[in-house]
Amino acid sequence: MVGINSFIESNQDRIVAMRTIIVFTGLGIIIFGLFLWIGLGYPIEIIGAIGLLNILLGIITPRSPGLVFQPEPSGPVKLIVDNASSRSGTYQLVFSDTKLIMKKLASRGRIMAVALVFAIIGGLVGGLTGYSVGELVSQRRRDRIQRENSLMTVTRGDMEIPYENMSQVELTKTKLKIASSNGPMTVFMPKKYPPMIATKLRELIPSHCWSGPVTASA
Repeated sequence: MVGINSFIESNQDRIVAMRTIIVFTGLGIIIFGLFLWIGLGYPIEIIGAIGLLNILLGIITPRSPGLVFQPEPSGPVKLIVDNASSRSGTYQLVFSDTKLIMKKLASRGRIMAVALVFAIIGGLVGGLTGYSVGELVSQRRRDRIQRENSLMTVTRGDMEIPYENMSQVELTKTKLKIASSNGPMTVFMPKKYPPMIATKLRELIPSHCWSGPVTASA
């Protein structure tokens, strides 16, 4: 008991910041495995190991920062959206005075491959591990971007869209649609984000870009 208390005290910040949803996913997988074991005699070892892996991933994955408005009072970055996804992967959106930079956090193809491997091993509950791994990879990438102070630097996999190149912009309940010289694009984000960032985006992106809906997506 003393050892457990000591562990909790020494890791209190990490425990508070951990991804609770991933931990609960792991617990749910273990409970599901117990039902299969008791009711059908299905071996608990595989599903139990997958559940424990998810719990571990939840503990070591810090909570994402969410929305960050004006991280530096005099800096060029005005808004950071921690999580947005498109067909090609997961991104961190960085809105500055003059442009949008999409920092790639994780490739959708790689995450799907991980999910497929675990699904082969443990079925549906194994596939859930793909989400957990994706969250860990994304957060590690966010930490690296912050550590290297590279929010405004375009590296491999990133995208840069100057506001002056945008012809149409539409913000819906879950999507940001942009038509620019690079073609149309749609990024999805948590439902709570659009109402929180709508005013700021209209301050940053020229008013003529909001003239109508973006009818196509990529």
